[in-house]
Amino acid sequence: MTSADVSDRFGFRDPAILRTFEYWLEKRGQRRFPARADLDPLDLRYVIGDVCIIDVARDPRRFSYRLVGTRIVQRDGYDMTGKSLDCLPDAEYREAIRATFAKACDRGFPILGSRDQVIDDRIRAYEFLILPLAANGSDIDMLFTVQRYLPSVLAAAGMTAQIQSRTLEV
Repeated sequence: MTSADVSDRFGFRDPAILRTFEYWLEKRGQRRFPARADLDPLDLRYVIGDVCIIDVARDPRRFSYRLVGTRIVQRDGYDMTGKSLDCLPDAEYREAIRATFAKACDRGFPILGSRDQVIDDRIRAYEFLILPLAANGSDIDMLFTVQRYLPSVLAAAGMTAQIQSRTLEV
């Protein structure tokens, strides 16, 4: 399957996110999920400031930010590195993120989505990709995410929110 085929099938808007998805597929090989150890930061230089690595704990399920890229920190105005998702300042945004992370873990597939909304009087318009990782190849213990900011269509038109996500069953 070519990049154009993958993009057409799943509707990627940002070429760097498509490239990251293809990288994840390559590193996964025949396993259900690649491990964090399979990912080389040098291979991801083109998006390294736009990534997060999230630790996934079980029983009870909790999400903690192991790494937050510098461009995300600059755009958001705070750094979640080393903090639990529960520390995310805006409750509405926190619960939307929690639901999307849970969806990736529950379904066991990557999630591609976009948000175009005003939260905390700030426009958040971006495409995102959430990629499950598993040290043993099958039990998700981390999520690798990429967020690439896009021009806001809805905020410019005075509308408040559009949130879309879909499971990439591969």
